[in-house]
Amino acid sequence: MARTANIENEELKTTEIDMTEAEADEALKADMAANEVDYLAGLLNAAEDAEDKTKKIEIVRNGKTYFAFSIHSLPDETLYEIRKKYTKYVKNKRTGTKVAEGVDNAKLRSSMIYNATIAEDQEKLWDNKQVQEALRRRGKHIINALDVIDAVLLPGEKENVLTVLDELSGYDTEEAKVETAKNL
Repeated sequence: MARTANIENEELKTTEIDMTEAEADEALKADMAANEVDYLAGLLNAAEDAEDKTKKIEIVRNGKTYFAFSIHSLPDETLYEIRKKYTKYVKNKRTGTKVAEGVDNAKLRSSMIYNATIAEDQEKLWDNKQVQEALRRRGKHIINALDVIDAVLLPGEKENVLTVLDELSGYDTEEAKVETAKNL
């Protein structure tokens, strides 16, 4: 009897190993067809969950809250345009292609914060002409909203805002870390 069990187990192992790619594709299609409603529901739920969510950011120093604003995730296209705008490109003399030479990190970060800020808060804070004029009177070089962000946020505060932006955009989350670890 024990010998029969071993033969059956060996046959199962052989069957699993000998499954062709076409058979594996068919098995996957059959599984998807059987669970199509679940897959569709999952896709729709993922799309709904990916819709813009906002998070309130409070700027607190020494226990005192100075101001607050809300941010939302940024689409890939916006992130691409921001990176492109603040990256200096030069032409490679050998290949004739453009290569990145450097990045204006301060403006890149400020632009990401500005574009992630909800419209209402952009108007109240960064685009506010009274704020811009008051900062100019204090000796700050203010030309546009990005200069306001540079003037009022400390580098570490900018980094914290960008960390929250990454979380809203699906980067650096615990779920992503767990999935990455599982796939290794």
